[in-house]
Amino acid sequence: MERWDAIVVGGGAMGTSTARWLARGGRRTILLERFSIGHRNGSSHGPNRIFRLAYHHPDYVRMARLALDEWRRLEDEAGEHLLDTTGGLDAGPGAAVAAEALAAAGETFEWMTPEAAAERWPLLRPPDGRLVCQADAGVCRADRTVAAQARLAAGYGATIAEETTARTIAPAPSGDGVEVTTDDGRVYRAGVAVVTAGAWTGPLLAAAGFDLPLRVTREVIGYARLPREGGVPTLIEWPTGDRLHARYALPVPGHPDLVKLGAHQAGDTVDPDRLPPGPLTEPALDGYAAERFPGSVVAEVESCLYTNTPDEDFVLDRVGPVVIGSPCSGHGFKFTPLIGRILAGLATGEGPPVSLGRFAWDRTSLAAPPP
Repeated sequence: MERWDAIVVGGGAMGTSTARWLARGGRRTILLERFSIGHRNGSSHGPNRIFRLAYHHPDYVRMARLALDEWRRLEDEAGEHLLDTTGGLDAGPGAAVAAEALAAAGETFEWMTPEAAAERWPLLRPPDGRLVCQADAGVCRADRTVAAQARLAAGYGATIAEETTARTIAPAPSGDGVEVTTDDGRVYRAGVAVVTAGAWTGPLLAAAGFDLPLRVTREVIGYARLPREGGVPTLIEWPTGDRLHARYALPVPGHPDLVKLGAHQAGDTVDPDRLPPGPLTEPALDGYAAERFPGSVVAEVESCLYTNTPDEDFVLDRVGPVVIGSPCSGHGFKFTPLIGRILAGLATGEGPPVSLGRFAWDRTSLAAPPP
């Protein structure tokens, strides 16, 4: 049996961030990753994720501002560029909600006509109606971020155990801390375990006695080739009319001829260990590419797993020797360096930089609906 100060279960964006913060603080830390760092089976892979301050609630706007500061500190620490600022647009009914939240949090933005947006970004055919434009929006370099955080964590002394699947989490028999048992029968003991296992969080925590109603969906994302190189903003089109899901478009860092397209929480519910066979297809992405970026063609598709809570808020909490880190529902990546700080603080007893009340694991809005 091996003894550690902290065990982190799951080595995606949040797990590597947490391990970085814990090891940086001098904690003897091991990170258990069922695949390898940077794998493409979960929720953290790919060239980019959106960063935005525009949100539906001032709490998230303020968190995004803190996260932006942490992104810049992470870049300095890693010695590489991890977040590109492009400016971003919100369209549809959610734009007014975002404007209200931005104003309440003291952030700047502007209302923009479709004509003004098309003049600023000629490759984009903007949606109808007024748009909220926020200058700090951009894209996080996802693959590079995970790799950089893992490298930093290891540099601070953390052990990265790849191809190591956690099977059970339980209180240590002595009552002092927690034990994590892996598929190969090894037992790791620590004062605290931080669970950041993405799509595998629900079953892992259920075995430990936590009833979290997490739903996993497989989302299909497309990369459209633009008719020519040029800058584009981030774009979120909130649901309107008979369209049930928000759509989004993002520039791809290092590839000025590509744009990433997708729909938010539009995928089917899946078991991450038993994904449906067959090639990925999403015909709606072809129409979206042609509608917003005339002359563009979807050249490639990939999948990403979303781990969703019923209220779409995160779960960031500690119960006994277990810290739960599920910044999920498809909008967590932008908070990566801040979430790692929060989870490491929960593990070590340090106060969080934001109130965590809305992220409690046992909040009323997570209760299962009556049969």
